[in-house]
Amino acid sequence: MLYRVVFWDRDVSSMLVDDPTAVFTVARVVVALLGTATVAAVFLAGRRFFDRRTGVWAAAFVGFAYLPVFYGHRAINDVPTLLPLTLALVACPAVHERGSWTDVLLAGGLVGVAAATKYLAAPMALLIGLALLLRVPEGRMRPTPALVRLAAAALACVACLLALNPFIAVELDKFWANFTGQSAQAATTKLGQTGSARVGYPVTLLWGFGVVPLLLAAVGLVLAWRHNRARTLLPVAFPVVLYVAMAMQGRYFGRWMLPAYPALAVLAGYGASRVVDALGTRFPRLEERTVVALVAIVVLAQPVVDVVRSDLLLTRTDTRAAALTWLLAEVPAGERIVVEPAVPGTYRRELRNAGLELYPIERPFQRYELSLNSGLVEDYRADGFCWVMVNGHQHDRGLAAGLTDAAAYYTTLAAESDLVLRASPFANGDAPTGFSYDFSFNYYPPAHRRPGPVIELRHLRGCSAEEGR
Repeated sequence: MLYRVVFWDRDVSSMLVDDPTAVFTVARVVVALLGTATVAAVFLAGRRFFDRRTGVWAAAFVGFAYLPVFYGHRAINDVPTLLPLTLALVACPAVHERGSWTDVLLAGGLVGVAAATKYLAAPMALLIGLALLLRVPEGRMRPTPALVRLAAAALACVACLLALNPFIAVELDKFWANFTGQSAQAATTKLGQTGSARVGYPVTLLWGFGVVPLLLAAVGLVLAWRHNRARTLLPVAFPVVLYVAMAMQGRYFGRWMLPAYPALAVLAGYGASRVVDALGTRFPRLEERTVVALVAIVVLAQPVVDVVRSDLLLTRTDTRAAALTWLLAEVPAGERIVVEPAVPGTYRRELRNAGLELYPIERPFQRYELSLNSGLVEDYRADGFCWVMVNGHQHDRGLAAGLTDAAAYYTTLAAESDLVLRASPFANGDAPTGFSYDFSFNYYPPAHRRPGPVIELRHLRGCSAEEGR
């Protein structure tokens, strides 16, 4: 809908093919704005569940957490999902306290908006149901009215989901095929991924959310539980349900746990405010603002340092862009080149427009590493494809997966070619850790100095583009 307004006189589909810069720029601005609004929404959630101080701390925790900030720069749907999800969290206490039709319908609708943005938000519907059904044992609502309101919340959720994603109803068979296909993929381990989701997700919180903020969330949970168990269940339930659901999958990515961050931030905010109270009592001579400043330095040090470092990194030239600039300037038209399929279509088009001929790589690109073998190098030479661009994202995951044919291919390629250019994102030129679907793409390790994978441009010895024609 936004694109129809901004690009009202242009075909966005054609723009994505011809020159997607404007489309992605608009998308990134929108994502950044929605991410900023999420910080304000988290403040409202903290204030609604506990008090204003909790809200301020909670906003700080989600506003400086590494993963929300990093993906706030990306034109993908992870961060936009957080805004309606957090607003649904804000509505939960009202559903629990009043249970009015307005509260119930609003909360259900917000969950529908969040789920339409990203399906991972769908379990938030359980939280709305919990907030409503807790009123029954507390004697504030009879079972029948509670179930009626629960059904109304479900209808509001589905209505908003279909309003923003009518594709579900219009092409149900295709939607279901895509949905089940993605679910089947999520249930399998991604090529080159190691470890398990059960352990992987908690570990991602240590760097994606922060070690001290995570500890404060645990402190906040314990203290809030002692004060009001029913109310504390609300911010706790969704992260637990999301973790249980995602931990059963074969593949995992840190950003898939992002929907849990607002609730964790609320608990961490409560923990931080209680720590400030405890320190103020223990050291009465210190002014409250001094105590707050000292606590802020300790609890926000890791996320602030990480975010500043990441933002500086993103201002530098991507290794793939550096390699493209070199290719366009140094490789003459008419040459043939093999470009591994880890670059956008516009990248390959620029090379073709410069007169370079690209080696045809069959889809699906996800199977590229599985198709490699050492004999390909001689095929390249025979067909005059003398230039080969090795992309670290492909190379490293193939080796991490233990693909012997891929390893033989890269060994043969290195032995029979000259390294002409190497663009590395690391300070010392070498990767400090093995391949990771998190660190290799979100550049969290401090050794990263610019975005992108390691790129190698190699020229096969004894090869001529003319001989291959």
